[in-house]
Amino acid sequence: MNRSNFEFLQSMFLFSGFYNFNILIVNQTTKDTILKSDLDTIKVINVFEKGLSKNRNLALQNATKPLILLTDDDVVFELNFELKVIKAFNENVEHDGFRFQFLNGKGNLAKKYPREFQSKLSKLQILNTSSIELVFKRESVLNKALLFDVDFGLGTIFNMGEEAIFVSDAIKKGLKIGFVPEEIVSHLHISTGNRVLLSKQYFVQSAVFYRIFGKIYLFWIALKFIFDVKQKKTVWFKFIKYFNQAIKGKKAYVNHTKL
Repeated sequence: MNRSNFEFLQSMFLFSGFYNFNILIVNQTTKDTILKSDLDTIKVINVFEKGLSKNRNLALQNATKPLILLTDDDVVFELNFELKVIKAFNENVEHDGFRFQFLNGKGNLAKKYPREFQSKLSKLQILNTSSIELVFKRESVLNKALLFDVDFGLGTIFNMGEEAIFVSDAIKKGLKIGFVPEEIVSHLHISTGNRVLLSKQYFVQSAVFYRIFGKIYLFWIALKFIFDVKQKKTVWFKFIKYFNQAIKGKKAYVNHTKL
């Protein structure tokens, strides 16, 4: 957001010049802060409305290269990340996309990932997906008219979960998505979900679960609560409080989609 020069790209590509890659930037900004490019490898779209999913959709619709790697402006690409991506697609030509790994600010894996290659994602892996882990074939995305749900993501009342919905929609539309145990980026900051109050998480994630799973969304809310208790994020006697937040979140989503 509000970028006027390419200094942030230098921070993202520490191991290679950013001009070596084909980059599409969707810069959500104001009319007095415009980003321009004179480089053939960098294309810029300046837009004057906010919303992460809207931003992602513009990127998907305007990408021109065979592979689309979704990213944010605060990640650092790992050395030879592009070779890992190309190798995965060359060795698994039937796949439409992959989920990779990313590192945290300490240089450790940011999540508990499977140790081996997975030809398809489980439901738990779908729900645990971050957009900066994803790489898709452009042709597959276009052929299925695959887009992010603009009701979810930063800039909306349901400010997370857009990646899980995107991957779930991709699989429902017949795309083959696998997992590759290779890290491609580092992300130094805490994810949006971890910054949100737990009660707000239940409000938002119930809408996400309902969007993905329909009527069985409460099963996933219960599963999340058990997991949160085991992780010592909450205690058992607060179940009713968070259950009520989940009901409110689902109702808010249903009412929103009726508008």
